[in-house]
This record gives sequence, C-alpha cells and structure tokens, in this order.
Amino acid sequence: MMDMTDTPSSFAALSYYEGDDVYPVTRITVGAVGAIGRRTFALQAFFGAEPFSWIIEKDQAMALSKAIPELLDDVLAEFPELGNPLVAAAPNLTLAEPLQPLFRVGSIGVGYDRLHDLVIFTLVDADMMNAGEEDAELVDDEEESDPPEHQIYVTRGQAKLLGEQAARAVVAGRLLCPRCNAPMDDFGHFCPPANARNRRGGEIMH
Repeated sequence: MMDMTDTPSSFAALSYYEGDDVYPVTRITVGAVGAIGRRTFALQAFFGAEPFSWIIEKDQAMALSKAIPELLDDVLAEFPELGNPLVAAAPNLTLAEPLQPLFRVGSIGVGYDRLHDLVIFTLVDADMMNAGEEDAELVDDEEESDPPEHQIYVTRGQAKLLGEQAARAVVAGRLLCPRCNAPMDDFGHFCPPANARNRRGGEIMH
C-alpha cells in the first residue's frame, strides 16, 4: 500500500492505484473565503496532510449539495446490502489556508464506482474547456478531443459530509431576513407572516 505521507506535490497524487485497489482522499471539503457578496468558493481534498485546492463557482457548490444526496440515495436503493455510509463522528471540514488552487473548475461530474464502493468527482479545468471550444472551430470533428479530466475518489461517508458542507457554505453567504431571520436567496425571499410561525422554535406551522 502506498504511504500517503510520501505523496508527491502534484495532481497525479489524487488519483492513484495499486493493482486493483483505488485509494480515496484522506478528507475533502468545500468552503468560501472573502466578504459576503465577494466570496471565493473552493473545493479542497487532502492526501495525508497535503491539501489540493480548486476554485469553484457558488452554483457548482449548490449543485454538489443537491447531486450528492441524490446519488447516495440511488446507490442505496440499487445496492441495499451496502447500508448507510459511515461518517466521522467529528469531521474536520475547514479549509486549509492559504489556498493555492490548481485551477478553476469548469465542470464537476459526480459518479459511483461499485467495485470499490467509492464516489468519483471528475473535475475539468475551465481554461482547458474554453481552449478546447476555441480549437474545435479550427479542426475537423474527427480530430476533436475532450479536455483532460481529473478524478477524485472519496468514500460515501466523505461524500455525504461534503454535500452537507456545500449546502452550509452556500447558505452562510446569504443575508438574513430582518423579519424572519431566514437566509435570503439571490432571486428573492418569501417571508411567512408572523402568525404562521411557531413562536417557540420559529418553524413554519403546517
């Protein structure tokens, strides 16, 4: 088994095999830095103590918060013998700073490897995607090639925590409504009338 403490400082370290074995990251998280309205979102994975970071968009973080639980539900429905994902009792989901991103992510794919019971995140460099689109205009269809993909392998438990953390990171940047104290969306906010809320807990009464 590869010693993760000897992982080289290159992206290649994030996706490696030994025989038929695939090793997941030590931990993975998402967060944002900067003032509200000007935040920079980052996806960060660790091998041992060494972090690897990528810049992502807020919309991509939101998409992860929705896609991950959907994928995990689908996996459990198809393979009930796997049971619920195991999660750490006290996970460390903070970003390690300073951030030194490898690149800005143009797209994130979310998949599942049943053989190794691992969730796979496929990252594509935004600059490479844009360059590929420009080059496609200069070559025949037969000569077109997709931009390189970088894959990160994580356990289902790590993926579950990442999805929850992504949701928190997105909501954390929203201003709170002065009336109901709930996060306000970019496109507007529905504030329920005062008599529709539970005075004890602030929950919406059905």
